[in-house]
Amino acid sequence: MKHAAMRLITALWLTLLGHIGMAGAAAPAIERLEPKAAPRATIALVGGTFINDALLKRRDILKRAFTIKTAAGLSPTIWYAETDGVPFYYVHMHGDGRYVETWAALRLLGVRNAIGGATAGGINPAMKLYDYVVPHDFIDLNITRPLAMPADTYEDPNAIPIPRYTPAMDPLLQQILIEQTRRAIRADAQYGDINLHERGVVIQSRGGRFETASEVRMMASWGADLVTMSIGTEMTYARMMGIHYAALVSISNPAEGVGEWTWDTLKQVYPRINPLSLRIVLAAIPKIAAIDPNTPRVGDALRFHPEMTSEPSAP
Repeated sequence: MKHAAMRLITALWLTLLGHIGMAGAAAPAIERLEPKAAPRATIALVGGTFINDALLKRRDILKRAFTIKTAAGLSPTIWYAETDGVPFYYVHMHGDGRYVETWAALRLLGVRNAIGGATAGGINPAMKLYDYVVPHDFIDLNITRPLAMPADTYEDPNAIPIPRYTPAMDPLLQQILIEQTRRAIRADAQYGDINLHERGVVIQSRGGRFETASEVRMMASWGADLVTMSIGTEMTYARMMGIHYAALVSISNPAEGVGEWTWDTLKQVYPRINPLSLRIVLAAIPKIAAIDPNTPRVGDALRFHPEMTSEPSAP
């Protein structure tokens, strides 16, 4: 139901934007392109509830909308965008339920760095409402999405990685998100109550519903600090596709059993956090673009399991 709702919300937004335009201009039509014909970028922003529709309103940033065909199926709508002269792709709401197709498409398009994000329930009592977390590790309870990307989505189907996830996120991207988040919340007194947590273990629940208080107690006993529904999938697929990834997460409510909250809590969180989160990730993108492409990245050394053979390796 959640994925169907996401698709409906996205369709309604795209229809609305097509009628009224974004920032007063006509919205671009969604093109069907071959990957090689798509406008080029090496950075992707994968949206979620941490920004919701905040970027969809920015016609000054979003330039073109397109889809491409992948071995896993048709991609969700991908927006070509620019901020401070830096090109990037934007995918709304985790790919509108098309998780595999999203990451297959980003690999085909040549993406090397991606930022994701979400809102989450705070399990660790130190992680309060509105706080930001840049997680360093994850626990994945996914039971409905493929555990791995299909073989035909890899550049070489005969060299399928069995990645390691220590560290689970790219340290360079983590540090950029930490620095830009700290700068944003310190720059404005209205955000003085928001704390930044530079580490955290995010647990991905199965989705489709909120967790029970008993489930949250179990998650806490496992070492989880916050719970959400898509970050684990994105971390997993990004590394499989050779894409460096880090996420920015905002605490939108105490996890069930940790504290009291109502639906009205979320109504207050989104209007405050979405514009701020967008400001943070847009500031991060030029910093990511400035990373020297020759800089060694930890994920590249963690993707491929050695050949499974009794023969000794060649010298």
